Amino acid sequence: MNTARNIDWSSPDILEQIIQNIKHPLENIISVSKSTTLHHKEKKDEIIFSSSKEISDIIEEIMLKTKSKALNLTFRSRPEIFEIYESNENVRELCANEINPQKIAKIDQDWLINLEKEIYGSLNQNELSLYELSYKMAVSERQLHRKVGSLVYLTPNKYIRILRLHKAKQMIDNYIQKSISQIAYAVGYNDVHYFSRLFADQYNISPKELINSLE
Repeated sequence: MNTARNIDWSSPDILEQIIQNIKHPLENIISVSKSTTLHHKEKKDEIIFSSSKEISDIIEEIMLKTKSKALNLTFRSRPEIFEIYESNENVRELCANEINPQKIAKIDQDWLINLEKEIYGSLNQNELSLYELSYKMAVSERQLHRKVGSLVYLTPNKYIRILRLHKAKQMIDNYIQKSISQIAYAVGYNDVHYFSRLFADQYNISPKELINSLE
């Protein structure tokens, strides 16, 4: 099995995924190398070879993605909502007030980054439970509403929708997926027409038009 195919290359936690996928085969190699109970040399060689192949496949895919500029391995130092807000007039209009990143404390920015990781981790769910999200963030649902509203002037549901559509655009821009229905399902929309309408509202272009413009 090609482990590299299990990595979501457009995810904001891509580095964590790469580390986790390399960690397991690397641990296998170390374990087998140190083992005093596994005496069969062919079995040892087989485990070391297959584990090394997994790591090699991931590294090769990283190189290909980097060369094609479909992969950005920079660490996120600020919440993605800031970038989206600054580059998208429609998102700015959704906010009840002006977001000023300079006035948001580092601890709150880190909280937003963690919130985004949790959202992205469950993005393919059609109904992303705010109860579960607040539980993962160790706050009540009421506190979640209050904190998101005070930091970025959005409701949690609007925040989630913006990130869903942002991820969909990344998938199109990076040539990860050309099927509109598959893109919609990947970001949690079962109704393709509804997804396309929301996408056009956020980006002033439909998913189909954007895909065609990149061909």
